[in-house]
Amino acid sequence: MRYLLKPAYALYAFLILVLGASPAVAELNAQDQAEVDRVEAYLDTIKTMKADFLQIDSAGGIAEGEVYMRKPGRMRFEYKPPAQILVVADGLWLVFHDKELKETTRLPLSATPVNVLLDEEANLSDDVTVTKVENDANTLRLTIVDTENPDEGNIVLIFSDNPLQLRQWLVTDAQGQVTSISLGKMEKNIKLKPELFTFFDSQYE
Repeated sequence: MRYLLKPAYALYAFLILVLGASPAVAELNAQDQAEVDRVEAYLDTIKTMKADFLQIDSAGGIAEGEVYMRKPGRMRFEYKPPAQILVVADGLWLVFHDKELKETTRLPLSATPVNVLLDEEANLSDDVTVTKVENDANTLRLTIVDTENPDEGNIVLIFSDNPLQLRQWLVTDAQGQVTSISLGKMEKNIKLKPELFTFFDSQYE
């Protein structure tokens, strides 16, 4: 496996929906809407989560780590070495910290695709729009765009079915390159320490 030498580039594709081709927005049929409703109901069952993750970029670069989530608005990605990356969502900002370069970038959480997963009550029909629903071989895929800016890229949520469980999401950048995050060993609704979702620059000086 080729580990990411500079995971920041792939990570930015994951964090930001940048300008690129997006699928045409079409009306969902009744069956598709039923699947969207089912996904919303499932996401509402997740209050906290811990899982292993595997990140793969279009060039085949790989990074691994653990992800933690607590609704509303909290998430943390801890990358394993050799990656020197930490990502923390604190409810308002999504903080990207490069430990090697000692650089920190803050993005409004509402401007990142991960925000779709962090609402206290899942809503896939207002700020975002589901443009495509695919269900085959016990796999359900939802393609999602920003409602007001549908040309700014897309995120695809992928679930295994029977029972429904989030397994992966994909983000496509302006050049059509895809960054994927796959989940494993997921634990739902467990107690998580509040400090997982805070970031202070002084911690890493």
